[in-house]
Amino acid sequence: MNFEDFINNLVTAIDLPDLTTLDPDLPFCQIPDFDSLATLGVMTFCEIEFDYQVNGEKLWEDQITPKQLFDMLSK
Repeated sequence: MNFEDFINNLVTAIDLPDLTTLDPDLPFCQIPDFDSLATLGVMTFCEIEFDYQVNGEKLWEDQITPKQLFDMLSK
């Protein structure tokens, strides 16, 4: 999956009404209205599409960005 498809699919998985795109360098925790359900969307997306388990707390604590997540999943 290329980065553009990754971002588009991630936006769908996060499922926030006003979210149409993601800034690759903005931590998930700084996205307006990003909450526990959005975190669960990211976790589910990663597990289904990449067979990779993401720790939701780590997304928040480490202020992971979409670009960092893509790099982790692309290894």
